[in-house]
Amino acid sequence: MRNLQQMIGLPVLLDSGKRVGHIQDIGFDEFWRLSCLVLDTRVWFRRAAVRIVKWNDVAVCGEDAVIIRSPGSVTTIRRSELLRSFQTGIVQLKELPVFTVDGQELGRVSDVYFRKSEGTQIIGYELTDGFLADVFEGRRRLLIPDGPEGVTLGEDAILVPASCDRVLEREPTRKVTGEKR
Repeated sequence: MRNLQQMIGLPVLLDSGKRVGHIQDIGFDEFWRLSCLVLDTRVWFRRAAVRIVKWNDVAVCGEDAVIIRSPGSVTTIRRSELLRSFQTGIVQLKELPVFTVDGQELGRVSDVYFRKSEGTQIIGYELTDGFLADVFEGRRRLLIPDGPEGVTLGEDAILVPASCDRVLEREPTRKVTGEKR
């Protein structure tokens, strides 16, 4: 399983070894499948445009770098065309609240998970209840057992089946006790 936050900041390389940028964000299609990598901008005054690499042009998505097929894989689009993304699009997945269909809030999205082999479909969410809750209790992981069926990813919230509150997993916390090892 791969999480999206691990991909942000990775260098994007051509198969010749030339670096074309770093991943700044991830773009999604209308079904919330990974569709493109958003690269860092090199020109400060062109904030209305973003450089992207379509997911189909990615040859390898490794642990430490992403390798793309050709220099022509990097295209520029208007920022307004980046509709859905993790943190910079018009609709942003990060910090989106997650509710059950019964109306219970489970938390806010802090990360998403993909299968390494398939790579594009979201299979789970890492949820936060805020900084203090993260420190003392840890974040929670919500893996969607049935895939995207039954999950509604809206513009203002994510709705999941009521049974999802029973499958939340806690991340282990690192408590500061003051004890020396």
